[in-house]
Amino acid sequence: MLTKLNIKNFAIIKELEIKPGKGLNIFTGETGAGKSIIISALGFLLGERSGNSVVRPGAKSAEVYGEFSVISKKKELSAYTDGEGTIKILRKTDGKGRTKAYINGTAASMAALSSLGGMLADFHGQNEHQSLLQPEKQRELLDNYGKLDKQTEEIFRLKTEYNDLQNKIKAVSMSEEERTRLLDLYRFQLDEIESASLNVEEERDIEERLPRLKNADRLAESSGRTREFLSEAASCSEKSLEELKNLAEYDDSVNKLLARLDSAAIELNDLSETLRQYAESICSDPAELDRTMARADKIRQIKKKYGADIPAVLAKAEELRRKIQELEDINLDRTELEKLAAKAERQLKERAAALHEKRTEAAEKMSAEVIKEADGLGFREMHFSVDIAYDEENISHYGGDSIEYLFTANPGYPMRPLRFGASGGEMARIMLSLKTVLARADRIETQIFDEVDTGVGAVTGLLVAHKLVKLASDKQLLCITHLPQIASFGDVNYFVRKETVDGISAASVKRLSAAEKRTEIARMLGGHDEADEISLAHADKLIEESMEFSGK
Repeated sequence: MLTKLNIKNFAIIKELEIKPGKGLNIFTGETGAGKSIIISALGFLLGERSGNSVVRPGAKSAEVYGEFSVISKKKELSAYTDGEGTIKILRKTDGKGRTKAYINGTAASMAALSSLGGMLADFHGQNEHQSLLQPEKQRELLDNYGKLDKQTEEIFRLKTEYNDLQNKIKAVSMSEEERTRLLDLYRFQLDEIESASLNVEEERDIEERLPRLKNADRLAESSGRTREFLSEAASCSEKSLEELKNLAEYDDSVNKLLARLDSAAIELNDLSETLRQYAESICSDPAELDRTMARADKIRQIKKKYGADIPAVLAKAEELRRKIQELEDINLDRTELEKLAAKAERQLKERAAALHEKRTEAAEKMSAEVIKEADGLGFREMHFSVDIAYDEENISHYGGDSIEYLFTANPGYPMRPLRFGASGGEMARIMLSLKTVLARADRIETQIFDEVDTGVGAVTGLLVAHKLVKLASDKQLLCITHLPQIASFGDVNYFVRKETVDGISAASVKRLSAAEKRTEIARMLGGHDEADEISLAHADKLIEESMEFSGK
C-alpha cells in the first residue's frame, strides 16, 4: 500500500506530498488542474518511461519519492523491503531525459524498478478499457481469474523445449557444407544487428528531435511571432483590468468579469513565458541534423532487413544466437532427438488439453460473475460470455485456445465480440465489472483508476461508485473522478488546483476535511466556484447515502 508520495518539479508540480490511506482515495479538481499528472508521477516512480518534458520549466531535474507498506506481502517482497515491511523508492530525471532510480537507497536498473512496480500497483487509465479488445489481454484476465499461472508457465516451457528440439533435428539433417553456409550467414546477420547498437529509447528520442531539427528556423520564427502576439494581448488585458477595476467601484456585478479577465491575464503571461523557454530550447545545428538523419536512416535499414521494430530486431538477434549455438554444439544424433521431440510433443498436448479444461471451467464461472457484477451498472439486459475454441494441432506458447469475449446489451440480439458490439461507456463498465470479479485473485494491493467513470452519467456513476467501494474493501484505491456521485464515497478526498507561482503554472493538492469535502461535492454538483444552498443540500444527501451504503 502506498503510504507516502512526494513529487518535486514534475511537469506542472513544483512540490507536493500526499499520504493516501486505505480504502477509496478520491482526487477531484477542474480539468487541467494536474490530477492525472499526479498519477503520471506515480507511474514514473514505478518504472514507466519518461522524457525530458516532465521536468518543470526552470528546474534542472525532477524527482518522485514514494513509500510502500508491504507487510501483507512481506515474505513475497522480502528482497526489496528494509526489514520492516517498507519499500522506499526514489527516481530522478534531468532535462535530457536521463534517469536514476534507487530502491531503499540502493541504485536500481529500470528493469528491476519496472518489475517491482508491477507488483506494487496496478494502473487503469482513461482508455485502458480499450486493451480489453486485445485477445492477449482477454487471455491474461481469464488466466488470472482461474489462477492458472503455473499451468501457463509449464506450457510456455514445453513449447520452447519442443521448438528447440525441432530446430536441432533440422540442424543435424543438414550437410556439413550447408551447416557452414548457414553459420556464416547467421554470424554476418548477428554482427550487423549488434554493430548497430539499437536502443528503443534512442529511436524514440530521434523521432522526437528530428522534426524539430529539420524545422528549427521555422519553429523559432513562428514561436517568436506567437510570443509577440501573446505579450501584446497580455499588455492589453492588464490595461483592461485597470478599466474594469474602475467600473467595479461603481457596480459589484463587474467583479465576475474582473475575476475572469484576471485569470485570462495570468494564463496569457504564463503562455508567453512558456513560449520563450520553448524558443530558447530550439537548436539550429546542421551538423547535428546530418548526424541524426544518418542514424535514423541506419535504424530504418536494420528494421527493413530484420524486423518491424527494434524489439523485433533484438528478438531476431536472440534467435540468431540460438541458431548459431545449435549449429555449433550439435552432439545428439537425429534418432535420439526425434524421440525427445515426440515425448515433448506428447507432454505439450497433454498439458494444453488440461489447461483448456481449466480455462473452460474458469470461463463459465467468470462469465456468470461478470454478468452479476454488471447487473448493477445500468445495463437493462446484458449478456456476456468467454468463448474458447481449442485446436490441438496448433498449440502456441500460450496453449491451444483461442479466447474471445462475447457481449450484447440489446435484448433479442446475438452476442458478438467486444470489439464489434460495445461502446466506450459499455467497455468502461465491463472492465470495472472484471476488475471487481478479479479483485479476490489480484495480489496487487494498490489500484489506480484515472477517470474510470469516462462515458457514464450521474445515475450510472452512482452504480460505478458502489463497485469501487466494494473493490476498496480490502485494497487501496486512488481514483480521479469528475462525478460528485463517486467523490461522495471517498474515505479520503483530495482537491487538486492549479495556480501561477513566479509566472509558472503550479499544481497543488489538499487533503479535505469533512466540511471541505461537502463543499467540494457541492461545487461539482453546481458547476460553480461557490456552492449554493441547493447544491450543499444535494451534497449532504449524497454523502449520507454513501455512508449508509458503506455501513459507516
